[in-house]
Amino acid sequence: LAWKHQDGGVERTFDYSNDPKCKEFSCAAFNPTGESVVVGNFDSFYTYTLNNRTETWDDVGVKSVPNLYTVTALAWKHDGSRLAVGALTGVLDQYDACIRRSRYKGKFEFTYVSLSQVIVKRLSNGTRIILKSLYGCEITKINIFQDRYVIGNTSETLLLGDLETLKLSEVQWHAPGKEKFVFDNPSVCMVYHAGELSLIEYGCNEVLGSVRTEHISGHLLSVRINERPPRQASPDDPNAPPEGENKQIAYLLDTQTINVKDLCAQANATVNHDSKVDWLELNSRGNLLLFRDKRRHLHLYDTESQTRHTLLNFCTYVQWVPESDVVVAQNRSNLCVWYNIHAPDQVTVHQIRGDVEEIERGDGRTEVIVDEGISAASYLLDEALIQFGGAIDDRDYVKAIEILETLEMSPEAEGMWRQLSDQAMAHSHIAIAERCAAALGDVSRARYLHRVNKKVTEAGDIGLDHWSVRASMAILQKDLRQAEDVLLAQGQTDDTIAMYKTVHQFDEAIAVAESRKHPDATRMRQDYFQHLLDTRQEEKAAMFKENEQDYDKAISLYLQGGLPAKAANVIKTRNMMGNTQLLDRVATALTSAGLHDRAGEFYEEMDQLQRALDSYQKGNAYRQAVELSRRHFPSQVVELQEAWGDWLVSQKQIDMAINHYIEANCSTKAIEAALNARQWVKAAQFIENLDTESAKPYHKQLARHYEESKQLEQAEKFYVAAQATQLAVEMYTKNNLWEKAHKLATSYMSEREVGMLYISQAQRMEAQGKLKEAERLYLTVNEPDLAINMYKKQRKYDAMVRLVASYRKELLKETHQFLAQHLESEGNLREAEHHYCEAGEWLSAVNMYRSNDVWDEAIRVAKLHGGVNASKRVAYAWALALGGEAGAKLLTKLGLIEPAIEYAMESGAFDHAFELARSSLQRKLPEIHLKHALYLEDEEKYNEAEDEFINANKPREAIDMYVHQQDWANAMRVAETYDPSAVSDVYVAEARAAADRNEYPRAEELFLMASKPELALAMYQDAQMWHEALALTQTHLPHKLAEVNMAYQSAQASRGTGGSKTDFLATGRMWENSKQWSNAVDAYLNARKDALPADELEEIWECAVRIARTELRSRYPEVVMEVTRRLREVRRHEAAAEILREAQQLESAVECAMQGECWEKARELAQGQRALEDRVEKAYQSFLVNAENTDGLLELGHTDAALDVLAKGKEWDRLWEMTTKNRCAAPVLAKYAAVRMQQLLDEGGGRRLDEGVRTLFKYGAPASLQYMDMYRDVTKGVLGRNRVQEEEAEQARTVECLRDVLYKVSTALKGSSGGVDPELEQLLMATHYANLFNKCQTEGGRDMAELATKISITLLRYNTVIPSDKVFYQAGMICKEQNQTNLAFVLLNRYVDLTEAIEEGDAGMIDNADFSAATNVPFTDVLPKWQYLPEESEREGVRDWVLSVCMDASVDAALPPEGQAQGTIYAGLYASDLATCIVTGFPVAKRDEMQVNNSVANKRDWNLLVSKTKACPWTGKAESPAW
Repeated sequence: LAWKHQDGGVERTFDYSNDPKCKEFSCAAFNPTGESVVVGNFDSFYTYTLNNRTETWDDVGVKSVPNLYTVTALAWKHDGSRLAVGALTGVLDQYDACIRRSRYKGKFEFTYVSLSQVIVKRLSNGTRIILKSLYGCEITKINIFQDRYVIGNTSETLLLGDLETLKLSEVQWHAPGKEKFVFDNPSVCMVYHAGELSLIEYGCNEVLGSVRTEHISGHLLSVRINERPPRQASPDDPNAPPEGENKQIAYLLDTQTINVKDLCAQANATVNHDSKVDWLELNSRGNLLLFRDKRRHLHLYDTESQTRHTLLNFCTYVQWVPESDVVVAQNRSNLCVWYNIHAPDQVTVHQIRGDVEEIERGDGRTEVIVDEGISAASYLLDEALIQFGGAIDDRDYVKAIEILETLEMSPEAEGMWRQLSDQAMAHSHIAIAERCAAALGDVSRARYLHRVNKKVTEAGDIGLDHWSVRASMAILQKDLRQAEDVLLAQGQTDDTIAMYKTVHQFDEAIAVAESRKHPDATRMRQDYFQHLLDTRQEEKAAMFKENEQDYDKAISLYLQGGLPAKAANVIKTRNMMGNTQLLDRVATALTSAGLHDRAGEFYEEMDQLQRALDSYQKGNAYRQAVELSRRHFPSQVVELQEAWGDWLVSQKQIDMAINHYIEANCSTKAIEAALNARQWVKAAQFIENLDTESAKPYHKQLARHYEESKQLEQAEKFYVAAQATQLAVEMYTKNNLWEKAHKLATSYMSEREVGMLYISQAQRMEAQGKLKEAERLYLTVNEPDLAINMYKKQRKYDAMVRLVASYRKELLKETHQFLAQHLESEGNLREAEHHYCEAGEWLSAVNMYRSNDVWDEAIRVAKLHGGVNASKRVAYAWALALGGEAGAKLLTKLGLIEPAIEYAMESGAFDHAFELARSSLQRKLPEIHLKHALYLEDEEKYNEAEDEFINANKPREAIDMYVHQQDWANAMRVAETYDPSAVSDVYVAEARAAADRNEYPRAEELFLMASKPELALAMYQDAQMWHEALALTQTHLPHKLAEVNMAYQSAQASRGTGGSKTDFLATGRMWENSKQWSNAVDAYLNARKDALPADELEEIWECAVRIARTELRSRYPEVVMEVTRRLREVRRHEAAAEILREAQQLESAVECAMQGECWEKARELAQGQRALEDRVEKAYQSFLVNAENTDGLLELGHTDAALDVLAKGKEWDRLWEMTTKNRCAAPVLAKYAAVRMQQLLDEGGGRRLDEGVRTLFKYGAPASLQYMDMYRDVTKGVLGRNRVQEEEAEQARTVECLRDVLYKVSTALKGSSGGVDPELEQLLMATHYANLFNKCQTEGGRDMAELATKISITLLRYNTVIPSDKVFYQAGMICKEQNQTNLAFVLLNRYVDLTEAIEEGDAGMIDNADFSAATNVPFTDVLPKWQYLPEESEREGVRDWVLSVCMDASVDAALPPEGQAQGTIYAGLYASDLATCIVTGFPVAKRDEMQVNNSVANKRDWNLLVSKTKACPWTGKAESPAW
């Protein structure tokens, strides 16, 4: 087989001549993609595929099918998933030809037919879409979003498909795979990457359009793709079909700027707004935009006319009604509907309760769904009005009329008729316009249109193009010029003249007649002039004559018509000043008409100067009058200046009057004018020239102005100058500046006067109801009693109590009591209760409620302050007040019957308790009898108590009572009568009483009568009467004889008679001799640790073990356990271990030795047992660790364990000394340096971080990412200090050491793994630049300041490591120092925003618009925990500077574009493809680049720094400048 190029050259050959299985090839078939081919053979077929990387064909393999015979036909399924193979014998086989098949989320199946083709199948219904790369690229990844949209990635393209419409798109795409997909619009997929939003229409293989935006929320994007087509035809063609593409997008350029883009025409419309936009949406045609801002204002923007309207000032919901231009919005409790959005002022309002949820439209109904809390309500919209908007938009005017004719006339309907009329006129639908005019009641317009319509009908086929129709329509539209052109073009001169006459434009009619040389033109002119004279239109007649250049006649007509000014203009323009008589006549007329200034000019022309001056004065033309006076009447200039000023004041032009008063030397009027003109500074300057008395009222006026404008210090100055100190004090008092008021008062007034002033002012405040201010005044002059009395009179008891608590603490309780009693007398029980309780007299509050029969409140107060028992007592008192059954019912109702009975019993009121129980709770009767009996017993009424005990069915308690009283006869009587089982107990009690009296025989007798001989034996044993005990035992308890004997011997031992080692051994041998081995063991075990020394006890107990081992094997384990336990108690662990070893309990023996810390014994026992030996060694090591015996650990060679002990105990000096002594390796030192650092971090960091960093610097830091959290915490802790903390610590040295530590860790990691963790690198670079910044600041000088400025700009990009307010403050301040005012303002303005956000704890307050273009400055939502400048005054200073610079027009408050920033201080704010300088962090141009010590630097900056520091800024090696 051979493959050839198109030019005939052989590309690839496969030779099977040596393969005996391969016969002649019979047929071949390529798959639909052309990437695979199958060739038929005998009993097999061969498969080959195209290798896209090498662009050659590869042999995939051979499919052998025995007995298939020759393959005669091959065919692929159209999607390439199946291969059909036909053979010579008629066999037809079908093969699955996919590469692989997989399932996606259990809902879809992916069948990979080839590398560039995948079949995506929905398992639920079997729908399929073939995802195929038209460019033959391999599909590497497939995702399905919203169970509908398919996204496929190849190396060069992006595949997008819609499983519902089965549309597929493929576009060229080279993004790294971090795209975000938005599927809000079913017609287009929006792909967001790197700040760019690309729109890809399904079914189209090109990107529809791309826009730059950062706001891709569904509320801030609106896309309309061919939902309703645009109007392509001109308005003059009403029958044009709605064809063409309509693809629009509205999006945000920034938070306050909207851009509407036509994706077809690439036209843009920009909407600038003064507030943040939080919602926007286009209508379905894309020509109207609704948007809402953060202030909840709703706006409408028309993209065609580019006009904007404000629809609502408060909007919580807004939406277009689907498939229409109707708007529904909610304004608080109003539902606003605009059926005609082109008339924004015509809105339909519905009252609703709740919030709008959605709009539903279907089946001819449109409903607004409103959530009313419990249920949802629907409000039906007028479907006819909605359809009308659609009809107008589709230019279906007949349907629009049909809709409107069904509606009653309303403001909305009227607006729609007008809209339809305008549209009909614009598109020349005259009949429609006539109907609209009739509906609107415009009869004249309707009649006119009716006539025009008749002309259209008469014109036949020409219709609207007939000249008479066009002329009539131009007249209707008030375009007379066009009508004139149409008529004259048809030679209709008479009709044109008649048209102008009809509208009374005779001038135009005459002009047409003269231009057309009409024979009646002259007559028309004469008739028109005569008409003007007859109708007394002298002005037009004069203008008519003026145009004919008959000026004398024109002047006469102007004067005749009372228009002397126009006559004067004719004289001036035509230079007719030589006619004195005419001038006098005109001047007189001007004077008569009140035009004195013009008359003055004429008088001046006639050299009648006095008359001219008088006329100027009468006409208030003072400028001409002053100029005339200066030339001819100098003595009158001052008088005229004053008059001029007076006139300007009368005309409210006070500013201008000031200078004229000054010219007239009228200082008083000048001051008053300045004050009235609010030119306070100028007035103050004038007042300085007045004497003190004359200036007083003006000083007061100035002071009042400054007081109103809150310039209080200036106001104080003028009040003092006016000797009105009292007013200044009142001013400060009104503004709550009490300290200044008091300081001023004490400076100018006596103490008594101050007191009287404050008291009188406080009384005025009190009269005005300003009690807080009055209180402040009273307290200022140390009169708290007056303030207390004031609040008392005003019944402001809380404030009164507050003052008493502050100034009269000794009267606080008395005050509360007084107020409580007063309020109680007034019936204000709730307030009285409050004060009683505050006084600690809650019982008085309870009694108050009781006396007022408010028992519920009494119970509440008692329970609140006295607890449950107190409330029970009140409830009981209430029941007593009611009495009998009513009281019982009450207590039952309150659920307090049982507590009431309890309280009655506790208080001794048993009769009432019995009454309550019998009526409401009979089950309590036995308990009451019992408690009554106990009460009687306490009262020593024993007989009555006996009866009550019996009634309570408690005879045993009666017996116990008599026993307690030692009344044995009554006790026996009650027992025999009511409880015979207690008879023996009575005997026992009497016996014990006799024993207590040492009457042992009587006691023995009574014990025996009670059948309790064992109690008698115990009595004798307790009394050490062993002979009597033995006698009793022999008679009545013979089975206990041995036990008593043993006890007797023990007693002797305890008394020293037989309690020594010899005694125990003798007793034990006695039992041994009698072969009573068990008793012998017990005898040995009777030896106790408190009686004998440990060594003697050990010898005795070993005898017990010996007997058990040799003679009593059944008890041997028990004895061993007991003896070893006792030996451990007396610290004889070695002996115990030896006994356990003899008992073959080796592990227990070792454990016992280890418990006793007998380590040599433990090693001896464990010898030969490897597991036990290891166990002993581990235990010994743990023992040494717990004992902190580092010397012992070292002897064992456990250096690491010893170091761990020292580290745990925080003995770091010893640890470092030990590491030095033992010459520990560097990794060990680094490990413990990290442990020390982590300890300091756990202790809270702060100043401790300096020690930790120095430790890491000295001993090294571990180069492992498992310590990443520690490096992050220490870096952020050191770099995150505020200014006070930096001043308290050795900040510069610590940062330098930390930088060296991180550099070494980074270098070690890079050498071991070949790469550095990005986060570690970020920490290193932030510390590196912070260190260089400190060095530049320390070195000082102009060059170092320049480097420090650049570095501070670079540190802005590390605001996730260093607090953002710190980096912006440092950068802003150093830019300010370097006179970079523009950049300093931008940075410090950002700092001010950050400080306010930190104070509020809300990062959403920060507006990122100023830095949206600064791609090197990341935005972070994490605010610093504290302010870098702790002092509010320092932050306020920065804020004041920003505000002052903000008002400076020369300061540019925005960053320059990125293109203009290159090579400037702004370059560090923008990301660049250039290398980054290791000194400043700025981009390095190729011409300035310098490679040094595996780093890149700007040559000049590197040399500037090295010339100062003499070391490489990156490696720290010694360096010299390399200019």
